[in-house]
Amino acid sequence: MLVKVIAIAAMLIGTATLQGVANAQETFRVTLVGTGTPTAQPDRFGPATLVEVGNQRLLFDAGRGVPIRFAQLRIPTARIDMLFITHYHSDHVSGIPDLWLTAWLPGGGARKEPFRVIGPTGAKELMANLEKAYAADVHIRIADQKLPPAGAAVLTEEFASDGVVYEREGVRVTAFEVDHGDEIKPAYGYRSIMAAVRD
Repeated sequence: MLVKVIAIAAMLIGTATLQGVANAQETFRVTLVGTGTPTAQPDRFGPATLVEVGNQRLLFDAGRGVPIRFAQLRIPTARIDMLFITHYHSDHVSGIPDLWLTAWLPGGGARKEPFRVIGPTGAKELMANLEKAYAADVHIRIADQKLPPAGAAVLTEEFASDGVVYEREGVRVTAFEVDHGDEIKPAYGYRSIMAAVRD
């Protein structure tokens, strides 16, 4: 699994196109937030790869412990612009509720806008079921802590085939189907391309 995550990170780095940027390291950075497996390991949290492109922070998968790693990196969870899901193995998605709801809390960045997710077919069902599972928590925190309801909302986009799934401010993310086993479908990888960055 670690080899797969490193390969994904290398692929993301290798396919980035930087034009007119004096210092690419300040513009494009990949952080392996977690490289663990379904087995709980205290030194390796669940699969998650953070890609920082310009002023955008894109997270690919959200395994267990993601908000803890972000706290260690001093990145508010509310600063994640988009979560991309590769497939529906539990170790790749089990951290989603924690990421979604922690970012809404004052200590997690106090997100005031909806949590945004992109994933293959099944993403809408997953997120709708998580919203149902945590509806009591959301209701209580709105009533008790006066948190803004919009910060707990979820906006999910789905795709069913290869192609561009995200494009914003010169950053384009393309999904492509991968072979993760006969029974593990859908399963996708992503590549990111960054066009010229203006000062």
